[in-house]
Amino acid sequence: MGKPVSYKTKQQDTILKYLISKKNQHITVNMIAEFLEKQGTPVGVTTIYRHLDKLVEQGELQKYIIDGVSSACFQYIGDEAHCQEHFHLKCENCGTLIHLECSYLKELNSHVLNRHGFDINTFKTVFYGLCNSCSDKKNHTEALR
Repeated sequence: MGKPVSYKTKQQDTILKYLISKKNQHITVNMIAEFLEKQGTPVGVTTIYRHLDKLVEQGELQKYIIDGVSSACFQYIGDEAHCQEHFHLKCENCGTLIHLECSYLKELNSHVLNRHGFDINTFKTVFYGLCNSCSDKKNHTEALR
């Protein structure tokens, strides 16, 4: 017998295209399910999880389990396998995920390791706040009051 044949369904293709279009955001299974329902092609969450797990195995997606309470988040990384080597910023308003390549935070990471004996897992370290765009909108709205 030969190698098992891998096939892609239309649903899998739609999910992948959605993830690519949202590659700068953490996406949940519920967000994907809502999107597919609006597209007129509802898919069960079990099926979505199964497909996402395959994409994680293939290295196309990164799976984040931030606090053990919230739902897992996924992010399309494609060829950006370096994603584990830096910190992330996540906008609490729009969900934008920013990959933060910052020498200061690398120094912080080294400091914490050398001075406090603690190795920070940058893969799971996400700073939450507002991106420039959302912050500007908030400040504009407050200025109008």
